[in-house]
Amino acid sequence: MHNSNLITDDPNASYRKLQKHLNQLPIGYPATESGVELRLLMYVFTPEEAEIAVNMRFIPEPIEKIYRRVKKKVKSIEELKQILNNIYEKGGLRIKRKIEGKNVKILYQNAFLAVGMFEYQVKRLTKAYYEDFEQYMEEGFRDEFASTKINQLRTIPVEESITPEHNVATYDQLKQLIENASRISIMECVCRKGKDLIGKPCKQTDMRELCFVLNDSVEHVLNLEWGREISKEKAREIFKKIQEEGLIIQPGNAQDPNYICCCCGCCCDLITNIKKLEKPWELYYTNYYALVDSDLCIGCETCVNICQMEAINMNNSVAKVNIYKCIGCGNCITSCSEDALKLIKKKTQKVPPKNTTELYLKIMDKKAELRRIENGIM
Repeated sequence: MHNSNLITDDPNASYRKLQKHLNQLPIGYPATESGVELRLLMYVFTPEEAEIAVNMRFIPEPIEKIYRRVKKKVKSIEELKQILNNIYEKGGLRIKRKIEGKNVKILYQNAFLAVGMFEYQVKRLTKAYYEDFEQYMEEGFRDEFASTKINQLRTIPVEESITPEHNVATYDQLKQLIENASRISIMECVCRKGKDLIGKPCKQTDMRELCFVLNDSVEHVLNLEWGREISKEKAREIFKKIQEEGLIIQPGNAQDPNYICCCCGCCCDLITNIKKLEKPWELYYTNYYALVDSDLCIGCETCVNICQMEAINMNNSVAKVNIYKCIGCGNCITSCSEDALKLIKKKTQKVPPKNTTELYLKIMDKKAELRRIENGIM
């Protein structure tokens, strides 16, 4: 690569440019006083690679378009392809394959930090990187992903908590999400791996392969050897164990999600950070909440212990659900030996966007609306 265009007096200049560029994405990448966000970028990009990534877009593009922007920085399109592949292998960008007749066109795009670059570090994760990620959550990224109150994930009930009268929509049914998937892969949970590295192992489960990737995104996982492909039958078997462990099932916030996370209240960086917000319930996309029948409750506190959101407390030896914290996962229902809890369907149903692209367009529209309000235009 030609370095003459990349040399500056400030060794962080390339990373600061990339930070500003990534901050324009639907899920931005804000600056902090400590500069921890630059250390996270340094882990994935060399300064030269950062200069290339600045010239990429969130919309997937062929290499020829990117090359026109960076041809003064590289010797050839072949060299650019190698650079992009290097970044891809380190989890710094996404690749999409577009089928055109008998040919497959490779498209490249910037990745968010999360869901994105952070999860893509699952095979490269170090203690230092994870500590920096948690610091960045505290200093800037939590406020960023919460700013629009549109979550990238949604909560669906565990299967045994659902009864026929609920008339559950397809997108709220785990069984249908599995059945509708063209392919399924499973990979290690990066959050739990991070907690293991810093000496705070999961209190809820010993399972570590808990992240499911669906449909076209499976190819991404297999190419980089982040996980393995499994059958629908195997997926159902693993999900049965996951539900027995009391984990929260959270697919991507779309009717056709490309991943399903299985989360707990002690490890999941999304849940642990949302719980720190003043009104965490505002960020949860869920169509259900739990309700206690006080006449049936025996005060055993099993539901209190299994609730990952700390939404259940005891009041005069009777369980009481805080509906502002309850996300309708259904784990308390399946754990109650007295059938004292039931899942209630909300009067107003939240219908998720059709796909991930529509989700992020919705987030961008909301950000634009908030900017207009801030500037007094509306």
